[in-house]
Amino acid sequence: MFTVPRAPITVPSMNPWEAHALAHNFPNDIPPAADETQTTNPRFQPRQDPIIYPGLYSATGIDVMTVLFSVFARPNPQIELGPVDCSAALTVSNLDLPGNPIIYANEAFSQLTGYTVKEVVGRNPSFLQSLQSFYPSPDSLNGQESQAIQRLDQAVADRNEIQLYITNYKKNGQRFTNLLSMIPIRLHNDETQYAVGFHVATD
Repeated sequence: MFTVPRAPITVPSMNPWEAHALAHNFPNDIPPAADETQTTNPRFQPRQDPIIYPGLYSATGIDVMTVLFSVFARPNPQIELGPVDCSAALTVSNLDLPGNPIIYANEAFSQLTGYTVKEVVGRNPSFLQSLQSFYPSPDSLNGQESQAIQRLDQAVADRNEIQLYITNYKKNGQRFTNLLSMIPIRLHNDETQYAVGFHVATD
């Protein structure tokens, strides 16, 4: 009897973030000891989804996927971002609070700048413009750097998108050129004005 040959079955490979998500161990996922007594109904115990990519949600309640969708679905974009995903160095600032503090920064931003997320949250993004934690004085800047900072400040004040090269400093003092893209957004059912910053080292 004639048998129809079957094609070999191939399993598609995972991309890096899928592999990282599946391999991630959440701090609270510690199995109970064998002699521990279950005191609560397991049906009502909250569990974290191991498929959710770490870093997509912040302690402030910002849903980063919603932030990214809001950026890409924004009407009348003024700048071209190109392909961006959760691996991009990303910050979110609250423009309605004094000093426009950072309320979210991802691990990629920490790797780029050397600052931990805890060291960044609550600070004005301009701290990267100087070796010190304070905003640099105009006298310490050359004309090009000063002009870039003024353009950025004006865009933030006017709630306009901007993309520019700006000199920043890492935690270890290393100077680098940051291609900064700043996008003001509002989230659905949220009147707060946010600024999403995408950071790319170009040198």
